Parts: sequence; C-alpha cells; structure tokens
Amino acid sequence: MSGVNQHQVEWPASRVRDTFIKFFEEKNHVNWKSSPVVPPNDPTLLFANAGMNQFKPIFLGTADPCTQLSKLTRACNTQKCIRAGGKHNDLDDVGKDTYHRTFFEMLGNWSFGDYLKNEAVEWAWELLTKVYKLPSDRFYATYFGGDEKSGLAPDTEARDLWLKFLPANHVLPFGCKDNFWEMGDTGPCGRCTEIHFDRIACGFIFLKLYLSEFNRESDGTLKSLPAKRVDTGLGFERLISALQNKMSNYDTDVFTPIFDTIQQVARGPIL
Repeated sequence: MSGVNQHQVEWPASRVRDTFIKFFEEKNHVNWKSSPVVPPNDPTLLFANAGMNQFKPIFLGTADPCTQLSKLTRACNTQKCIRAGGKHNDLDDVGKDTYHRTFFEMLGNWSFGDYLKNEAVEWAWELLTKVYKLPSDRFYATYFGGDEKSGLAPDTEARDLWLKFLPANHVLPFGCKDNFWEMGDTGPCGRCTEIHFDRIACGFIFLKLYLSEFNRESDGTLKSLPAKRVDTGLGFERLISALQNKMSNYDTDVFTPIFDTIQQVARGPIL
C-alpha cells in the first residue's frame, strides 16, 4: 500500500478539516474544542459517541449560567467519537464495508435557539457543492416521513427545503428507524434529515441534520424541549474519501501514513 502524498491531492485531510471550521467561523460560529472521548461529567456515557454530548446541558436547559457554554448560540467543532454500543452505533457494520468504524471524527455545527433548518440545509448545501465542489447530482436527501404510532407528522419543511436544490426523485421519506435520531433510551431526540452520497458501487450517509425538539423520558414519552436546537454532523473520513475519490476511507491520507509506518517498522510487504 503506498501512502497518499498530501502535496499530490487537492483536499488533504488537514485542509478538509480547516475549511469546515473556517466556513462556519465566517458564519459567526464559535470553534469549540473537542471533548475527551471519555466524557468527564456524563455518567450516562462510557464514551463520547457524538459531537453533541458535551452540549447536552444546553439541549436540556441545565447549563450553568455562569459558564461560557451557557452563552453559546452557534458553535462548530470536530469531535473524536467512539461508538461501540447504544442506539445507532453501527457496530454490526464495522468490517463489512469501507466506511464504518468504531473510532472516527465528526465535524459538526450547532444552533442553540438561533437558526433552524432553513439555514442549516442551505449552509450544508453551500459547503458541500460550492466550497468542496462535490457534484450535486450525486446527492440524495432523506427526511422523516411521519410515524402514526408516535403521533409524529412528516417533516414536510425539510422535504421542501431539499426540493430547492434536488429533484423530487432524490428527496425520499423514511420512518423512525432512519430519520428519527436518539443516542440512548432517554435524552434529547428528534426528527432528522440526511444527505447521502452516491459512489456508484455503493452509497453512504454523508451528513445528518438533527432538530433536537424532544426529550425522551424514562417512561418512553416525548416531552418538548424548552428551545429547538440544530445539530449537524458530517463524517470527516467519509467526506475525505469522496473528495480524494477513494472507495475506502482507509485509502485516504487519514490512514495511509499509519499503514506505511506499520509496514516500515514491521518490514513487511507493501500490499
């Protein structure tokens, strides 16, 4: 396996990350440092499994008013995550494809009582197609199609926002399994919309935009949160694989320097 030379690709990993942060800083987002992968103040989690973990006090309305956290209205960051259990952990898919892993980085931007879906969708589209210049005809969007059992209506707002950019056959409805997000049995949750990138042989979820509008109580009921929050997650390694035109995350410059070093130390064959 030969490494990817950062000087030979238009979008090396460092540039991808820096471009994301700069894009949202220019839209008045505060670049918030990644939390440790072992959350220091959240006994409900063994590992940080999403970028929103450290912002849970804001989502729940319990943030200490004396802290900088409580003053955030817009934030962006890149969060190191470990998913090895819980809901939506994808553990069963690890090793079966080229883009699921238990450890990864998640690029994210948040709105805490500021903008909602309209700006989030428009900025996501601008970033992916105007800044990163990915081909727009390779994208599909999904939205929450409603759930009678839960009494939740379809997210027609998200549908209509995507129809401004995509043809109708690229905007598809799905149910709770795919387009209602919650990382545990209790806690913040809500309807979500996703962008999928078509890589011809296969497609993968590229970006998720969550509207945290409920709190799942211990009895399973949904209670409206005091304010609506937007949480957008963009898979760092998946984005790089698309920008570097690699079918596998492991063929990008996130991983090839590691593999090259292992090969050199082990003095093994180049695969």
